[in-house]
Amino acid sequence: VFNISCAGCGATRMFKSILKLDIYQAFRYNPLMFILTILGFIYFIVNIILYIKGKKLIKLSFKFIFIIIIILLIYMFLRNLPGFEYLLPTKIN
Repeated sequence: VFNISCAGCGATRMFKSILKLDIYQAFRYNPLMFILTILGFIYFIVNIILYIKGKKLIKLSFKFIFIIIIILLIYMFLRNLPGFEYLLPTKIN
């Protein structure tokens, strides 16, 4: 409707590329979501290990989540500015 790319544009294609093990293409579709996915996966694995060991799980603070939201908003703003076209979803041949 507004002809702008949101912070999540390309995320579905990114996940499809990850499933095909095409990591470079996945990164080109949405670099920020790619990095956040890796960090989320690491967080998940660490919490599973802590749970198995019977230790206290790592909880995400409100401050951390707020910072991630701010980063996503800045990313969305930047990818719609002239000169930052490399942040847009890109298909590599």
